[in-house]
Amino acid sequence: MNALSIRRADSKDAPALASLFADAAMQHFTDVPPHTGVAYWEQRLADYTDASHLPLVAIKDGAVIGLALLQAFPNHIRRKHSASIRMLAVSTAHRRTGVGRALIEALIRACDDWLNVRRIEVAIDADSAALHRYYASFGFVAEGRKCKDILHAGQYVDVAVLSRMNEGNLPAPTAPKLLIAKRKKLRPIKIAVRPATSDDADAFASIFASRSASSGTLQHPYTSTDIWHTRLSSNTSTRQVVFAATVNGRVVGNAGVHPVSDNPRQRHVCGVGLGVTDAYQSRGVGRALMNACLDFADHWANYARVELTVHADNTRAIKLYESLGFVVEGQHRDFSFREGGYVDALFMGRLSRALATC
Repeated sequence: MNALSIRRADSKDAPALASLFADAAMQHFTDVPPHTGVAYWEQRLADYTDASHLPLVAIKDGAVIGLALLQAFPNHIRRKHSASIRMLAVSTAHRRTGVGRALIEALIRACDDWLNVRRIEVAIDADSAALHRYYASFGFVAEGRKCKDILHAGQYVDVAVLSRMNEGNLPAPTAPKLLIAKRKKLRPIKIAVRPATSDDADAFASIFASRSASSGTLQHPYTSTDIWHTRLSSNTSTRQVVFAATVNGRVVGNAGVHPVSDNPRQRHVCGVGLGVTDAYQSRGVGRALMNACLDFADHWANYARVELTVHADNTRAIKLYESLGFVVEGQHRDFSFREGGYVDALFMGRLSRALATC
């Protein structure tokens, strides 16, 4: 019999993966919807063509018996030190034979030795003690638990987030503490919130040119107007929306709602992001934008779980989110790079009343 081999997956593996995942037992450990075909796998593998991503297949006796997907953040400069294991799956006939371990070890070696990855993260079934022990054997530690994050066999289940750090890659100190200026009580302002358009690109770039706005988010102060124009021009999905907040006609903040995945098993989940220019922070702009986002998520888009990340030292934003019903679910280590160092981030979630009681 041929020995186990591991190689990079490509489009020609789509038929073999469609056949592998035709086994319903494969769905328990993955995010794959049932009855996926060749076209689904061709598209999914097409998402991993960037050199910083690593899709691996395990081969034995000429057949694909396992799959591991590592996705990096090549287009997100402040998270380029991170990568996420999106899938580990082994055929039912070859489980407990070392195939999964060989795939994970190959991913870790690539991250440590060649891809220059500092932080590897993975999400697993929160109630699986076996999976916790398995990933702990590779050096992963638990960071928290996302409540009712994915639909599995008719039930919304919790997902645990784990991470493994290699502090020798992309070394840097801890980021300086976020400066949160105390504000004097100012006169009330009239805030208008409306859907953003591509004409707001200049204003959005200007907002994040403020270091305070960039430091409090995952943006950076040198993003060009053209990038914002492209982002806003492509904002055409009916499942997402971007808002602009104006004061006296001037755009002073923005926020967006977006699906976290195109996977139907996470159709109930969306993420939100928020930014306010420095001079208008602590004046109600963030709350007005968040209220618009939650109105869209709750009353129009039928999202039952809303999630976000926020830097762990951004106490003002955390207080706002908690007042709107978000709860802290965990803390990502070295989540982003800010002002020359790494900073942790809290991940927070908010469930609809219906999902919270189901």
